[in-house]
Amino acid sequence: MPLQKRRWPSWVACLVMACGMATGAPALAQGVQPDSLTVQFDNDEFAGINRRDRWYSQAVRVHHFAPATAAGWAAQAGARWCELQVCASEAQFTRRWSLGQNAYTQNERRLASPDPQDRPTAGWLYGSAAVLVEAPGETRMIELQLGVIGPAAGAELVQNQWHRLLRVDEVLGWSSQLRPRLGLQMVLLQENRLALLGSRVDLVRRLSVSVGTVSAQTGVALVLRAGDHLSGTATAAEAQTATGRVGSGGRWSVQAGVALRAVAYDRLIEGPVYGYVSQVRREPLVGEMQIGATLAPWPDWSFRFALIRRSMDFDSPAVRQGRYKPQTFGVFQAAVVLR
Repeated sequence: MPLQKRRWPSWVACLVMACGMATGAPALAQGVQPDSLTVQFDNDEFAGINRRDRWYSQAVRVHHFAPATAAGWAAQAGARWCELQVCASEAQFTRRWSLGQNAYTQNERRLASPDPQDRPTAGWLYGSAAVLVEAPGETRMIELQLGVIGPAAGAELVQNQWHRLLRVDEVLGWSSQLRPRLGLQMVLLQENRLALLGSRVDLVRRLSVSVGTVSAQTGVALVLRAGDHLSGTATAAEAQTATGRVGSGGRWSVQAGVALRAVAYDRLIEGPVYGYVSQVRREPLVGEMQIGATLAPWPDWSFRFALIRRSMDFDSPAVRQGRYKPQTFGVFQAAVVLR
């Protein structure tokens, strides 16, 4: 009886591929997508005028995408991945370089002395390299992030400069932020598109794993999209875990979805702080709901705005007493093709 080729689970394939990136595996035909640049801003102030500036307060991330060259590391990594888990015949390999910064603050930004029952003030600055394997109905990504938590992340400077510019109260709790820590994180992601009404309505499934010295968590999301000429798998997500892709294939689309994350640990919540002992722990299950819209008014430009409603991602006596409620934040993305 002839032997059948073994189909590896997606995440096993990712891990083996990451370990074997330098083995010189032959590359598949390279993608033809041009270079592009994406900028993403996350901010809870986007959820409405005079909203509280708290918890997942703000984030910015810049991505540069370029087609993988035949002899480059991204093409070899993508080919290794496709040897372990079969890729679509039209799959394209893309390399992506990114720089991002996250800022987390307490519920009351004018409170000089920290509340030990509230999420710690924290900054996270990181750079990353990623390989994307992209097809019309599937996206896979493996990413390595390297960064720093603590004062060196520069979140205090960036946030308070913005507050001065906007003439709003500065955050006073940065002197009690998380202590310095180096961060190394690997993010694995797979998205698949299921057409429901041709190119007009589809469903995108998103699976993700993020593990390293910063956090360990896995997630699943389902996003329903409606628009003209839908293709690809681009949906809204928090900046740190987003692929960076914005366009949905046509001139416009609208999206609505749900997500669930299981969190084993999160040093941005449970890490040591300056000046006090935190009583906060990570919440093991975190749920989200989202709505959003994408617009591509010109051939080389696309934009997305989304609102994400998130359940409490930390636990403390204050949370159990009902002092804090779930958070809503906005996501704005802009992407341009570089000619």
